[in-house]
Amino acid sequence: MDVEVLKKNNEPLMHRSYFEAKIVFEGKTPSRPELMKDLCHKLSSKENMTIIRKINTDYGSERALLNGYVYDDETVMNKLETKFVKLRHLAKAEQKAEKEKFKAAKQAAAAAAAPAKGKKK
Repeated sequence: MDVEVLKKNNEPLMHRSYFEAKIVFEGKTPSRPELMKDLCHKLSSKENMTIIRKINTDYGSERALLNGYVYDDETVMNKLETKFVKLRHLAKAEQKAEKEKFKAAKQAAAAAAAPAKGKKK
């Protein structure tokens, strides 16, 4: 897999850098974790601070355009990025565990709120 960074813009107010990259691969489109290794090596960034927002491929071609962000601070990344975008960057087993944890927390909150609604004065 060949990675080429096409554009990189610094966004100092948001404590991040925007990037666009092109990858050339063989066979099926690589998964996000596979892309992260090569991309972070090319961008000289940490994997936990890099977010791939979009992967664009043309049907049948073996190249793709990526765009995303490299954050300077993890707290800023957690504030700006949505949960589903961060979930995309986890392995399948980790994604499933996070979804189950979120579902259990949602059910617990609904159960705690249900008795309060049923009481009348």
